[in-house]
This record gives sequence, C-alpha cells and structure tokens, in this order.
Amino acid sequence: MTVIAAIYCALAVLIYLAAFPQFRYKEVTGKTVVSSAAIGEIVDGETVTQRLTLPSDQLREISLLTGTYDRTNSGTVLLTITDEQGETIAEEKIDASAVNNNQYTTVRFSSPVKIQAGETVTLSLTSQGCSSGNAFTVYTGTSWEGDGADSLAIPAEEYAAWNGSPAAGMLCVRLTGLADRSFYITYWVIVLGLFAAVFAACTVWWKQAKQGENNPLVMVCTLFTRYQLLFRQLVSRDFKAKYKRSALGIIWSFLNPLLTMTVQYIVFSTLFKSDIENFPVYLLIGIVFFNFFSESVTMGMTSITANASLIKKVYMPKYIFPVCRVISSLINFLLALIPLFLVMILTGTAFRVSLLLIVYDIICLTAFCMGVGLILSTAMTFFQDTQFLWGVISMIWMYFTPLFYPERIIPSSIIGIYRLNPLYQFVTFARTCVIQGRSPEPMMYLQCVLSALIAVLLGAFIFKKNQDRFILCL
Repeated sequence: MTVIAAIYCALAVLIYLAAFPQFRYKEVTGKTVVSSAAIGEIVDGETVTQRLTLPSDQLREISLLTGTYDRTNSGTVLLTITDEQGETIAEEKIDASAVNNNQYTTVRFSSPVKIQAGETVTLSLTSQGCSSGNAFTVYTGTSWEGDGADSLAIPAEEYAAWNGSPAAGMLCVRLTGLADRSFYITYWVIVLGLFAAVFAACTVWWKQAKQGENNPLVMVCTLFTRYQLLFRQLVSRDFKAKYKRSALGIIWSFLNPLLTMTVQYIVFSTLFKSDIENFPVYLLIGIVFFNFFSESVTMGMTSITANASLIKKVYMPKYIFPVCRVISSLINFLLALIPLFLVMILTGTAFRVSLLLIVYDIICLTAFCMGVGLILSTAMTFFQDTQFLWGVISMIWMYFTPLFYPERIIPSSIIGIYRLNPLYQFVTFARTCVIQGRSPEPMMYLQCVLSALIAVLLGAFIFKKNQDRFILCL
C-alpha cells in the first residue's frame, strides 16, 4: 500500500506541474467573422488595419483567414498591435511561405499580451519584401458566425481599412485569450479528498480482511502475492501467443500501427489532411489507442472460455484471466507508442512536458478496458454469440470515434451525445497533450476518470455476481 500511495502522490504532483497553465487559466475565444471577400495581395507599401475588442485580459494568439492564390509566396508580413494611445504592445512576423491557402494562419505571442478585457486595440498588417505575384491576402466579412443574419450583421464602422480606405468588411480574425480560473486550488482539494477516501476505505477493508472477509483490498493483495507467479505466466503466455510462429515476432507491434496509418493516410489525407493539424500524428494516436482498446477487450471477452480446462481443474480467482489479457495488451500498446514517437520526430512535433500527462490517460484507459473486459467475459460465458455482437459493436464504436476524421464534421445537434463516448475522451486527451502541447481542460480529466471508474465498478459487480455460475456453462 505504501508503494501505491507513493505512486499516487507522484502522479498527482506530475499532473499539477505539467497542467498548471490550464489549471490556472482558461482559453477564451472571440466571435468568428463569416468570410465574404478577399482584400487582395498585401504587397510592399500596403497596410491593412483593423480595430479589435479583446475577449480577455491576456491575448494569447491571433488567427487570420488567409489566401495564397494556390502558390508559395515569399517575404514577411509584420503583425503589430497598438493600444488606444498608439503604443505598440505586441509585434510578430508572419512568414509568407508558411501561410496556407484558405486556412487560418495562427500567430502565437511568445508571452500573453496583458491588456484590459473589453479594451479596443488596433491590429496592423504591413508587408515586408512581398512583391506582386508573391504575396498572400486576407479575407473579410460583413457578419458574425451564428444563427440569424440581421442580429449578427457587423456595423460598417468596424470594417477594416486598406491603406486608409474602408475595406469590404471586417477581417476574418479569431482572438484567443486567457482568463483566470482557480481550478489549481480545487485540484489539490480533490487530490487530498480522494486520498483520504481511499485511505479510509483501505482501513475498513484491512479490518475486514483480518476477520476473513473478502473485499477489493484482499483481491489485489492476493493477485500480487499468492498468485504472482501465475499472473506473470499468464501475461507472458498471452503476449507470446500473439506472435507465435511469426517470422517477425514482436516487430509486428511496431509495424501494425505504422502500416495501418500509412494505408489510412493515403486514403483519407485528400479528404481531411488540410483540415487537421499534423495529420500523421493525429491519425496514429487514434489508431494506437483504439487498437489497444479493441485488442484488450476482445482478448478479455474470451479469457474465461479459453481457460475453461484450467478453471475446472484448479481453484483460483477467475478475475485473473481477463485482467491478465488486458495487461498483456497493455505491453503491446506501450511498444506501439515507440512508432508514435518516431513519427513525431519525423513530422517535427515538439516534445513538451505535457507529453507526460499521457500516463494519466493510459491508466484511465487501461482501467476502462478492464471494466469492459469483465462485462464481456461474463456475457461470453453464458452467451457465445457475444463475440459476434461485439464485432459489430466495435466497428460502430470505431466510426463513432474521431480516429481519421476531424470532430468539426459532426453536426452540432448531436455533438453533446458524441462527446459522451469514452474513447473520444481518451483519444482527444492524448492528442491535446501531443499535438497541441498542452494539458486538456480540467473537465476532461474528470470525464476520463469517471469513465474508467464506472466501467471498473460495473464490470466488477457483474463479474462477481455471476462468477460462481461460470463452471456450469464451461
């Protein structure tokens, strides 16, 4: 128990250090302008200005809807922000060759620009070395994105200016700022409260164990003491059986996700590549995480029926079998992360401290897989057709999870239901840490752990309720 407590404390501190910026601040995004026209090439001597109202006290980044005329341009455009007194408060350069056609080009400031929320600033775009035929453009619009045209029309006095003359609308610009939040205080309250609750439960269980009563603490201790050797052998057997008589053996743990990613990348890149940041890494994260879920649950489902001869001959806790199947799949999953890191290196994805937060995601996902595996192994023992039903359900689940397509294509009418998918939470958590290089929002931590706890508790309850009748159906 001392080891478990130490791991818990270390994980709590790790999460806090890696996720502190998101626990201290929350992102606030301003309204989006609907594109209707392009200003034209921003060449040397051209300046575009736009009055903007900041959505929060700290401006983190600005995104501009740009057009390249389907070519690679050269030169730079100086982006400047000045306050109401005309003083420059932020300045960044946009590399014209890095601008994408008909996409938002994001400029992130090295440090958030601190200014009063609701205050008006002036955004200026000035060309430097962009000649005619080698310059990009920006888009304007006359209405805000939303429902209802009349109420969302943009007043003419808010339109942009091009060389001092009114443009055809307001710049299509997105402002992202940071607003204070106190979750970092709430976080430690949750951590300490959960620790106290677990400590109290373990104390009660310890007293019950002395009286000979069975409980979760006894089950865990039994697994890692009395049945430790059996546990290791079962995990080793399941892992080795996967590659038995295979010429490449364990190398398939690396090749499978890479080959799957390559095929899906070729098929879907033309549809979604331009809409998804770092599509190869985005795709591989989805493949690796879903494959772990699918493999571990499928193996766990058949764990009782596949070991029927052993269960009939020797008494042992039956939950060992589905747990061992998930652990052996976890080993394969950890090996599959190596190709993910290689693809990150090849695509130039930065290795940030937020990458450590994946440990939390993996723990929750593993617990979720164990819970689902316990449920399906129980169902499989009494109803052999479960394996065929699960084949259909897992396929539907795969398409209901954004593995190779962006979330934005989901209709807003069902997005709330869509996000209840536990695998959506686990995959999105990992992508936020890896691709965006930051911690997910605090709510996603809660969603992941709740999905894991509900699955484990429900699976343990169903399995325990029916395990004594397994022998009658084997």
